[in-house]
Amino acid sequence: MIKRAALFLTLITASLSTLATPELIPQSEAQHGQLALIETIQITGDINDSLTSLVDRYLAHKTIDYYSIKDISEDTQANTLTIIVNLYKHEHTV
Repeated sequence: MIKRAALFLTLITASLSTLATPELIPQSEAQHGQLALIETIQITGDINDSLTSLVDRYLAHKTIDYYSIKDISEDTQANTLTIIVNLYKHEHTV
């Protein structure tokens, strides 16, 4: 009985974290949908990092519904990758 309860709580906790993951959308959809721009952020990381893992790590603690990538640039001398990201929420939840 206790094992089932612990398993149930583990499954619920794991599913809640996956539900909170923001979704990547195209910039054009964000501009023409019913979304409110919350903020524009700049993420800088190692040039060898994966683009998606860098963005996912940074957005893991943000409470947003969607994000779109506005710009990506590399600085090969400094070995950095810079990503400009717009963060959005549904208009009715702002």
